[in-house]
Amino acid sequence: MDSISSQLNMLSLSLDPARVLAIGRRQKLPLRDVDAGYLVHGALGELFGDRRPNVFQVMSEQGPRWRVLAYSFATASELRDHAACFADPAVYAAMDWDSFAGKTMPQVWPEGHTLGFEVRVCPVIRKSSSGEKHRAGAEVDAFLARCWSVGRDTRVDREAVYREWFSENLLRIGGATPERVRLIRMQRHRLVRRTQGNERKAHAIERPDATLAGELKITDGMAFMRLLERGIGRHRAFGFGMLLLKPASSC
Repeated sequence: MDSISSQLNMLSLSLDPARVLAIGRRQKLPLRDVDAGYLVHGALGELFGDRRPNVFQVMSEQGPRWRVLAYSFATASELRDHAACFADPAVYAAMDWDSFAGKTMPQVWPEGHTLGFEVRVCPVIRKSSSGEKHRAGAEVDAFLARCWSVGRDTRVDREAVYREWFSENLLRIGGATPERVRLIRMQRHRLVRRTQGNERKAHAIERPDATLAGELKITDGMAFMRLLERGIGRHRAFGFGMLLLKPASSC
């Protein structure tokens, strides 16, 4: 089998939702509450093992197939070979291999170049200490955290908080700086997660689900490639944080 590529690839996958649900059932997930992101996370793990993409986005849950985009340093060919060798046949059948495709992303990202982007994020922060409404270590909506800090008599703009959250995350990771950011969609979303340890139990949590769009400027080409592969924010392995790039003029 081929070794993992040193170049970043973008992958397009098409999954049979009925077979993905069967994988989730086998993993003993609460299917009534589980979200598509967690189901796809589980299916990718069964297909590709530790080679599964670190960041992906479910682009469509309509019709007979779920369409998924992902970034990976493994090529489509490498992943197909891995699944052919090691995946359970019932899991292997969840993928439409005829439409499975990939492309190599550019190796050179010029510094100073401006790109448009869209990204689905879970804008939460971890609280370092306990408060009236949370315990130490709790994961809290960045907007709610700001509301609690300023008090109920002060109006807080959700979009401004999420812009600030995104900019801080982008600058901390490196590779690009935000030029323009706007909130285009927002909802509260129930997510299923598992506890750690030998007896892992699934439980539902509610988190903000926001889509941001705008423009960013590349400051370091290599760091920017790592940023794409890593993604932005929390819950990246479950369908959040994938930066989808566009021409700057289209945003």
